[in-house]
Amino acid sequence: MSTKPAPLLRPFTGVLPPPDKAHLVATRSYLTYSDYELQDKLSRNPYSFLHVIHPEGDARGADGMRSIRTAYETFLGKEWLVGDEEPAYYVLRQTGPLGTCTGVVGLVPTAAAQAGHVKVHESTLSDRETLFASYLADVGLNAEPTLLAHEPDVAVDNAVAAVVDGAFDFDFTTADGVRHTLWRVRGAEREALATAFEGLDSVYIADGHHRVASSIRMAEAHPQHIRGHAFMALLVPGDQLIFRGFHRVLKGVATMPDLGERVARMRTLEGVEWRPVADTLAPAGGQIALRGVGEGMLDIRSALAASGRTAAEWLQEEVLGPIFGIDEPRTDRRLDYIAGDLELDALDKATAGADRLAFIMPPMTFEGLKAVADDGRFLPPKSTWIAPKLRSGLTLFDFGPAS
Repeated sequence: MSTKPAPLLRPFTGVLPPPDKAHLVATRSYLTYSDYELQDKLSRNPYSFLHVIHPEGDARGADGMRSIRTAYETFLGKEWLVGDEEPAYYVLRQTGPLGTCTGVVGLVPTAAAQAGHVKVHESTLSDRETLFASYLADVGLNAEPTLLAHEPDVAVDNAVAAVVDGAFDFDFTTADGVRHTLWRVRGAEREALATAFEGLDSVYIADGHHRVASSIRMAEAHPQHIRGHAFMALLVPGDQLIFRGFHRVLKGVATMPDLGERVARMRTLEGVEWRPVADTLAPAGGQIALRGVGEGMLDIRSALAASGRTAAEWLQEEVLGPIFGIDEPRTDRRLDYIAGDLELDALDKATAGADRLAFIMPPMTFEGLKAVADDGRFLPPKSTWIAPKLRSGLTLFDFGPAS
């Protein structure tokens, strides 16, 4: 007799802010705030989940970990966060200046990730895995979902559409112009979603490689802590992901020996068509705009077609490494990165100048990301800027400390 497969994304008993405080509790990562903004948020908003994260403290030691758990439990005691009474999925929609994305929050078993059903396109750092695994074991909390993507699926789309036709639980807009809408999914609609997810065999990490790797490491270190053998994820159709380029800036080039020869060599690589004028700071796929020294456009579509690589891979393997000596892009201080959501006038200002060479990158696509993961390759660091950018404290998975 055949056994019904378990869904890759499973419902769980979440912890959420009450509807009247959701907009006050949910927060961006504290790393995205300036020191002034951070202190302003902490002083003016007692409900902010930033108070749980303790950005001004050192959470790496045991005392820091305990303080996070204590602050979280204080929020529970004040009912600024409330545990649900039964397992649910949570449909989350973000609508903003860059577009709209609708997905489902649930749990992915770490065993599914270990078995290769959660596919990766970036390598991870062992020390960060260790740090995050220690955090998970001591704090016992996922406060932000990992962003996963799947091939568009009619059954999933239909199940989600039935949910969003009904009344929402949260609906608020944050100062960045992004609207956040959430629906709890229970009963028959929950079962319909679970059935739809049974048809998904693989999903792809869009954002959160270290979170997945550290969840696996924590589960391996604590085999008896069964509740912790899963991680919270937002699963979205790949065609709804919003991609922008993640740009590179090579600094200090004015004093670089043989700079002219290096730039000329880059322009004459096989499969490259050079145009001396870069007429856009939003290059299409297969094109890289240059700013600063040697302004122009590299059309590399032929090179990419011949090699099957992405633009980020081509740039690292053909230009940054062999021509400019950037062999360790993750740690080389001569290389800066600019996120793809920067406004064009700010990007223009940040990349102009005679002492820098900036590479304005085209956006990745879901098909490109999927091809890299399916092929078992790793992209260079910061190759993909992907939205939605998820908030902490909107949905939480409390699996408890391991000790």
